[in-house]
Amino acid sequence: MNILIIDDDPNVRKTLGKILKIKGFEIEEAGTGAEATASCRAKFFNLALIDMRLPDTSGLEVLEAVRALNEDTIAIMMTGYASLDSSIEAMNKGAYSYITKPANMDEVLVVIEKGLEKQRLSLEYKRLLKELTAANEKLKELDKRKSAFVANVSHEFKNPLATIKNALSIIINGLAGDTSPKQKEFLSSAKNNIERLIRLVTDLLDISKIEAGKMEMRMENFDIVILLNEVLVDYERELAKKEISLKKDIQEDIGAIWADRDKISEVVINLLNNAVKYTPAGGEVGIKLIGEENELYFEISDTGPGIPEEYKDKIFDKFERITSEKTEGTGLGLPIAKDIVELHKGRIWVESESGKGSRFIFVLPKDFRGKNTSR
Repeated sequence: MNILIIDDDPNVRKTLGKILKIKGFEIEEAGTGAEATASCRAKFFNLALIDMRLPDTSGLEVLEAVRALNEDTIAIMMTGYASLDSSIEAMNKGAYSYITKPANMDEVLVVIEKGLEKQRLSLEYKRLLKELTAANEKLKELDKRKSAFVANVSHEFKNPLATIKNALSIIINGLAGDTSPKQKEFLSSAKNNIERLIRLVTDLLDISKIEAGKMEMRMENFDIVILLNEVLVDYERELAKKEISLKKDIQEDIGAIWADRDKISEVVINLLNNAVKYTPAGGEVGIKLIGEENELYFEISDTGPGIPEEYKDKIFDKFERITSEKTEGTGLGLPIAKDIVELHKGRIWVESESGKGSRFIFVLPKDFRGKNTSR
């Protein structure tokens, strides 16, 4: 450990230096501010003992110079003319502490040890912070590469899957010749699995674009009630099959809004999928839409198992599952919905109690016009 003693009195430098050398410190001396600054410029000192009065400058100016050259140097001021104002000023300029002369060496050693311990902790913190920052940058780069890889692979899968789906539809509909009922059963099962894979690929593409900041927003003027009713038509068969009733509370006179129509449709579909998936037979799914002066209020509710309190903060995390029950899906529907809502400068949250169903609520501005943009 290197200590620089800065004092114009050679006897003070000699006495302090002798005792500190016995304690195992390496000592250098400076009698003026200029000498002290030159020494600090030449090498790093763990600690500097600085007299408040020097022949060529003030101790406070030397303190500033020492700290400017290396902020990790611990500075302890020495003075025979201690005052509250000078002590406060020294601390404000970066001094760790101060001691009065004639010095009590036991007290000096205690202050020095505490100062060096503070330095050790500070340097360790900086080292760990530097390592953490480097690790975070590496993780960001790996995550960026992962997103690009997932996007590329998903894109390569999407077109072949669509082709297979269309081919299966042609065969099932008898356009390529007659098929037996058993063959249609197998083909329909294959088509359902292909559609599930297409949904998975679409979700992976969406989340990759969002993570990469490449999710494009295409603003258009459309009637939100018409959009909502179009989406609900697609769920009539599934709701009937599961004997789930649909409760609608839709304000019909909202009119046209400015937003990305396809993205808003995707949010509603993702939330409805979630509601239908977790609502048992004989249960109820509700959808509510209210138009306020500048905002739209959406609410999609279910009578499913609800969400335990400890999972509410995780419900919008990617790939998060809140139930051990095996269900289809990627675990990306809610995160994608959240990102799309936030891209529209909206808000989304969940209100739920375990065993009492859930209400997913999101609020959007009625007018989100602008250029085609991405996050």
